[in-house]
Amino acid sequence: MSGSVVIKGSRNGITLVLDENESYEVLKEKVEKKFKDSAKFLGNAKTALSFDGKKLTDEQKDEIIKIISDNTELEIVCLIDHSDEANEVFKNAIEKQVMEATASNARIHKGNLRSGQAIESDTGIVVLGDVNPGASLVSKGNIIVLGSLRGTVWAGAGGNTSCFVLSTDMTPMQIRIADTIARSPDRKEAREQNTLKIAVLDENGSICISPLTKDVIGSLSL
Repeated sequence: MSGSVVIKGSRNGITLVLDENESYEVLKEKVEKKFKDSAKFLGNAKTALSFDGKKLTDEQKDEIIKIISDNTELEIVCLIDHSDEANEVFKNAIEKQVMEATASNARIHKGNLRSGQAIESDTGIVVLGDVNPGASLVSKGNIIVLGSLRGTVWAGAGGNTSCFVLSTDMTPMQIRIADTIARSPDRKEAREQNTLKIAVLDENGSICISPLTKDVIGSLSL
């Protein structure tokens, strides 16, 4: 039973291995105790987190992340699927962007943005949470949302056409890069959960939203 919750650390972040045969309620208690006991060892750091073993819903994952935050000084900046190579590439790019954004005094917001809330910045914006419908982001630089992007977003507000928007769940009501605007289609398509997507201006000056790949990573203006 002592091995029902295992914390594995690596240079890419933390993997939390949960016993598939244990109930979620029991696992929650064990996760809380495990991280509370390990808080001093884990220290104060930004890290990515992935789950292995027991399958969890998105709500359960959010609850586990809150338990970790409440019992340690860790800051979970990215939730990755350890079996998906693209997610690791994304995490590395995000980590670089977060560090550079911090150094250049970019606006970093921790938490979800509700309808009516807005963030404007002369530099880049990094949101560690969801941007819900009715919320908006305006930046003269790049915008990264480590969560669902369902509000309105404007990158390159100063006219910079090389800026991009990056999100773990790209379904904005409206997206703008420099002077080009695109809106989400009225027809609701099947949602691609946990698909890493980036929005950039293509060679024709149109906004192109596509999955993040290694080739795209190499061309980003970070």
